[in-house]
Amino acid sequence: EGWISCATPCLHIGRRRLAQRNSSGLLLLAMDDWKAAFGEEWDAVVLGTGMKECLLSGLLSVAGKKVLHLDRNDYYGGASASLDINQLFEKFQAGAPPSEAELGKLRDWAVDMVPKFIMAGGQLVKVLIHTKTANYMEFKAVDGSYCYRAPKARSSGEFGRVHKVPLTPKEALSSSMLSMLEKGRMGKFTMWVASIDCGKPEGFFEDGSFRDMPYWTRVGMTGRKKMPLTQWNGDQFFKDWGLEAGTIEFLTHVCALYRDESWRSAPALEVVSRMQLYLESRTRFAGMTSPYLYPLFGLGELPQAFARLAAVHGGTYMLNRDLDGSPVFGPNDLSLEYAEDGTVAGVVNHDGEEAVVARTKTVVGDPSYFAGKTKPTGSVVRAIALLDAPLAEMEKDGASSCQVIFPAAQCGRCNDLYLFLCSNAHKVAPVGKYVAFLSTKVEGPTQGMSNEQIAHRELAAGLALFTRPGAPMPLHLFYDAYPTYAPLTNGTKDRVFISESFDATSHFETAINDVLDMYQRITGETLNLDALAAAASAEQ
Repeated sequence: EGWISCATPCLHIGRRRLAQRNSSGLLLLAMDDWKAAFGEEWDAVVLGTGMKECLLSGLLSVAGKKVLHLDRNDYYGGASASLDINQLFEKFQAGAPPSEAELGKLRDWAVDMVPKFIMAGGQLVKVLIHTKTANYMEFKAVDGSYCYRAPKARSSGEFGRVHKVPLTPKEALSSSMLSMLEKGRMGKFTMWVASIDCGKPEGFFEDGSFRDMPYWTRVGMTGRKKMPLTQWNGDQFFKDWGLEAGTIEFLTHVCALYRDESWRSAPALEVVSRMQLYLESRTRFAGMTSPYLYPLFGLGELPQAFARLAAVHGGTYMLNRDLDGSPVFGPNDLSLEYAEDGTVAGVVNHDGEEAVVARTKTVVGDPSYFAGKTKPTGSVVRAIALLDAPLAEMEKDGASSCQVIFPAAQCGRCNDLYLFLCSNAHKVAPVGKYVAFLSTKVEGPTQGMSNEQIAHRELAAGLALFTRPGAPMPLHLFYDAYPTYAPLTNGTKDRVFISESFDATSHFETAINDVLDMYQRITGETLNLDALAAAASAEQ
């Protein structure tokens, strides 16, 4: 009960002779083979094995493209890798090695560096179905979706509260987030959002300021009221419904997943569509109590699953490790070569003094491979806590995993905070242990500050959940901060397509949108995921 899919992982089948498996079960090319691979011409060369890059490699391979996929690391996953407990302690220089007496069975830990849940009705699930990558993985539903509310007087020393998101009539009636009158309004609103078809307006205005504009309707005090969702913005839409500010806040930040107040100027139809995705995701599979899924053994399974997919469809993968463990690529390798017209012509690797070029007219990769072709977009700060007990609110609901969103206004900020918590139920921690991630976009100056100092300033509201009376005190607490980047251009001119850095959100919706937009720019085609996923499901 609660399991989404159970499948035996498929073997990684490469295009050429593959001599040895790495520790993840994926296969490495022998030295002679990588030189032969570089000597060929490829439809695309992909740099980096992060989730976005592996997903694009898989999609391009399924579309019949000949793909060479390279990584300067000797492991899969890049920034989105999952670390075992020893790697985690080493990365954050924890001092003493991890202890089983304190942390339980050490081999059971799998800690994601970019922790994100998957919306059950979202685009990534459709990609998994279309590409049949779900056959290589197992997923489990996340138990709870929560919203943070600050104390009425923040200077009083009181702690904020975490509330379960009320979306069903039963939950609305029992929720302390809503007043008695608001519970009725909320029930009507939720039923209306779930009932309309955003793609099929009920009619078009024939006169007035909305001439020829589509409209939808709802029952008002004096009959059916026309609602021009393509003309209204989010502010106008919610003003028409008359919902309380606190209700609008959790609907826009927790359900529609806006990271800030941009929902106010966003088209009302977009706001409604995003809330529908939340509602539909919650009922996507039987027994779900939140809209989210998460793979067993962590998100590091995603890049490897798409790597297997690409290999099955003819892709070739090269990690930075030869069969004897020595690196294949040096620090200055994997540079780009350009044709006279300014378009990319290949990826260069140096073998001693000899330059070996993998010929291609399309290069795809993450920002770390393209110095000078990206721009900074800010920074993300994250705290990683290893716990031996869940949040009290989770324990009350019998939840072993959850997401908590802290709307920015509740924390005196401009950007939301995200808390992501999982346990042994998703095979990322030993029995009785939990791993929690708290992240947000950095808003203040950071010069001269340590990661811990940045985290305590930016994540204060979330960290307070672990210091309030009765809270689970972290066994270990690690702090991470990293800059984020975006490409300077869209890549269509020089055929170099660069992904955006992962943001602070604890869900994949922004990441998958970046992937699909890149796919359209690379191929000139738009993936109709609804039709493709339906066709793939029918085949099965």
